[in-house]
Amino acid sequence: MSAELPEIAERPRADEAHQDGIGEEDNAIPAWWWWSWFATIVFAAFYLPYYTLSGWSQTGEYAEQVERAAAIAASAPAPNANPFRGDAAAITEGQQVFTTICAACHKPDASGLVGPSLVDPYWKYGDTDVDRFVSVAKGRPGGMPAWETQLGSDKIWKALAYLETLPKSDQPGVGAPGVGAPGSAAGSAPAGAPAPGS
Repeated sequence: MSAELPEIAERPRADEAHQDGIGEEDNAIPAWWWWSWFATIVFAAFYLPYYTLSGWSQTGEYAEQVERAAAIAASAPAPNANPFRGDAAAITEGQQVFTTICAACHKPDASGLVGPSLVDPYWKYGDTDVDRFVSVAKGRPGGMPAWETQLGSDKIWKALAYLETLPKSDQPGVGAPGVGAPGSAAGSAPAGAPAPGS
């Protein structure tokens, strides 16, 4: 007597509706899907020629916005007085700017080193708020670089607001006529001042 052969599971056919317990029905695609698909085709038929032939581009739009912003900035009136004068928070920030940027040439007390004194009565290019701002922002011949690009207007005004809080001197300092940088030939004492050691 021969043993019974085990039942062999048949491999599901590809055309069966159910495989591995998952059913797949041949339902019609919803109408909204067809209309959405056709709408994208119609939109593309108009959009692509417009985008490629009209001259519009994201780069051009950005350039126009930058140009408009520059025109608005240029037409804005420049302040004729320091907008941060007396502002304690701005002065603190200005002190940091002055210590980091300006003190290397003008010394921490602003009495002058390779750059002129900023606390004496002599200002070669004028001592109004606007004169001082222009000197820092645009630079001056003979060594003062322009800082407007690196610092921006606000930080320059804040550094100038801090400068106003420093003790002033009534004696001509470094950079005044006849007074050079310390150790230079022109760095002798101002006219009328006693010589060192006298």
